[in-house]
Amino acid sequence: MNLIITTNNKNVAKKDNKYLVLLVDKKLAKILMVHSNGAVERSEVFEDGHVPKKVQHGDNTWDAQDKIYRHIEDHLHRHLTLIAEKVKIYAAQEDNIAGILIGGHNQLFPKIIKHLPYPLSGQVIRTFIADLKAPFNEILERIKNLIKEIEK
Repeated sequence: MNLIITTNNKNVAKKDNKYLVLLVDKKLAKILMVHSNGAVERSEVFEDGHVPKKVQHGDNTWDAQDKIYRHIEDHLHRHLTLIAEKVKIYAAQEDNIAGILIGGHNQLFPKIIKHLPYPLSGQVIRTFIADLKAPFNEILERIKNLIKEIEK
């Protein structure tokens, strides 16, 4: 979207870029469309409480620690696959996305990018550590600062 700003009878075109912001942890995901001027166009929040945090194992050899780890990783894989599908649908409804910003925990960034389909995984321009339990205004302010940094 281009904005036409009139100053001193001169038309100056200022580009207003849109960024798809993906905030993810093991339980929750938020998808936002944020403009470079800081406006949030739309957002979607969904929760998948199926990723277990801690699994107890018994005394059997069947309950080996590596099986528990694979069990948790399988749930995480399903959660990230669901997120990737939603991001794909969300991005298909938008045009001219300037880039994708991913916020969350540091360990999840490579896994999230791996789950995104090809054209979208190539559009990831920045990752940042964010706590999804923090107030939304704090997270939004951080996103605005990142966008200003990117557009310098």
